[in-house]
Amino acid sequence: MEKAICADPKLSAQDREMAQLFAIAKQGAFGSGASNQLAAQRTALQAMRACAAPRASEPLAACLGARYAVRNQRLAIAALIVAPATSLPLLRARDPAFAPILEAVQLWSEAPVDANWSAPERARSRARIATLLQPYLKALQTNADQSFGNSILSDPVNDGIAVRTIDDLFRSERHFSAFLNVLGPYLDEPKLAGMPRDLPCAAIVRHPKLLAANGPVFGSTMDNFVLRNDCSESLPPLPSLDALVKKLNAHWPECEGTIRFAIYSGFNQDVDRARLGSPIATKAKALPSRKGVSPADTAAAERELAAYYVANLHAAPAAAATMARTALLPILEDAHACD
Repeated sequence: MEKAICADPKLSAQDREMAQLFAIAKQGAFGSGASNQLAAQRTALQAMRACAAPRASEPLAACLGARYAVRNQRLAIAALIVAPATSLPLLRARDPAFAPILEAVQLWSEAPVDANWSAPERARSRARIATLLQPYLKALQTNADQSFGNSILSDPVNDGIAVRTIDDLFRSERHFSAFLNVLGPYLDEPKLAGMPRDLPCAAIVRHPKLLAANGPVFGSTMDNFVLRNDCSESLPPLPSLDALVKKLNAHWPECEGTIRFAIYSGFNQDVDRARLGSPIATKAKALPSRKGVSPADTAAAERELAAYYVANLHAAPAAAATMARTALLPILEDAHACD
């Protein structure tokens, strides 16, 4: 495999690109500490090594090129907020249907939370964001195949958020997030299968309301294609939480009806809130039990989250313990739901 990379200028360039992006993405999206990119990198390298297996289904160079492209796209998304000049050219080349959204999010993340987008100092960024996102709004409003998404945005009953013109995006963080929330199912297919359509977690750390762009909104199979995020890779590792989530998913009862995709998406959002340290406040109560999960599994995840909040969010130990319990409660309550 290494001989093939060294002998092929394109593969060699992709390898150098991966090394550059990985060096940037190793820092966690909180701005300090390590991300979980090391584990993700090992998984990606294992997939590359499989290209050289005796019974590989495609030529070695083609297989490696595809693996590099997907991995480098993930790394470019992870590095976008801290290194836009490095990441944006790569994102535009690999997924032109998604790159304008990523650039708009990057520009949005540069402003403070709940910024006044009418302020003169933001005129240039506002104009650029509007230019980047106007084609998506036009498509929603003129393409009959996208009418469902447009109806969600144009109906003020939807949590009081209506986006009918491009200027509506700048009314609040919630308006911007609501717009992003409906775009995923309507994007043109990427050039290469498996190309991630994730929002950078570092942007969500800076603007927590952006997490709403990853939640269920359609109530159907379409929620399977809502934009996701890369928080599991870009934030510090949480192996006990990952193990808990894996067991919950493994023992999830078989559900019927397309509403199940909204349920799955909502559950994933619960997990993201735990990683970000932004759980929804609830009254203290006992954590529910779930099939396939032992009390020891739950306790390990709770201890791990408390320590994580102390180390990464600088929470006091008592506050971190409360946050950990609050974060696990919706994960366990929403797990194994079908309707």
